[in-house]
Amino acid sequence: MVTVDDMNRRIMDLLRTDGKMTYNDVAVKLRRSPSTIRDRIRRLEDDKVILGYVAVVNAERMGMKVEGVLLANLNDGVQSEKLRTLAKVPGVTEVLQVSGKRRILVRLNAPDNRTLEDTIQRDIIPIGLKDIELRIVLESVVRFPGI
Repeated sequence: MVTVDDMNRRIMDLLRTDGKMTYNDVAVKLRRSPSTIRDRIRRLEDDKVILGYVAVVNAERMGMKVEGVLLANLNDGVQSEKLRTLAKVPGVTEVLQVSGKRRILVRLNAPDNRTLEDTIQRDIIPIGLKDIELRIVLESVVRFPGI
């Protein structure tokens, strides 16, 4: 298992703000050789410290004008594994089990309020959710630090 030392943290900080940085780009910023950076990144990937790289997309520019945060509980007898099916629902960006009165959090985007409501009624509630509370995001203040 790789040790997450100060150098590895600095590498990951750079990659979190720009996952497209080359080994050479990182090496220049950290004043190390590209081969050292390559080896460290590969170890971090192999040990699943770095899970992958994604594009951060502006949902609004893709026509998704409304973001909702749904809080809920599972109906009695519904297994939490059922929540994994929400990954296939269009617009769902995150599903979490959380502490508190409502134990499930679903973050989702939609082009408008009607589509958001339809998606919740048609695709999300039927998996076995109850005690639904929907919040509409008014402004995203900090979502991806560094971007």
